[in-house]
Amino acid sequence: MPAAFLFLFFISCGKTPQKKPERDEILIKGSELFAKYGCAVCHSLEDKVIYGPPLNGLFMKEVKVLRKGEEISLIADRDYLKKAITDPRFEKVFEYRNKEMPVPAFSAEDAEILVEYLIALDQSSQSGK
Repeated sequence: MPAAFLFLFFISCGKTPQKKPERDEILIKGSELFAKYGCAVCHSLEDKVIYGPPLNGLFMKEVKVLRKGEEISLIADRDYLKKAITDPRFEKVFEYRNKEMPVPAFSAEDAEILVEYLIALDQSSQSGK
């Protein structure tokens, strides 16, 4: 009976479970979005400083940021990456505190894909692929 209830609940709400995109799909779509939004103008994916910080190797790395005038250390997890992408003025990477990132007009879906893209790139480099 409980399983039937959940089934009816999801049907009545019009909610169907979202299929998570495959890794290759994320890499393709993420690369397209990285180009579309001009991220490569300021950010490298190969450890090079252009204007803003390089974005490779960032996931789960300790990062020093400036938030409301206070220097803090945090881990660049999914939440951090999404906040940094969607609200770049909330906190700044300490070494880049005097540089401005434009406030992007990403859709929530595009922001999620970009986060997953950065994570997938890191995982690819760690696996040697």
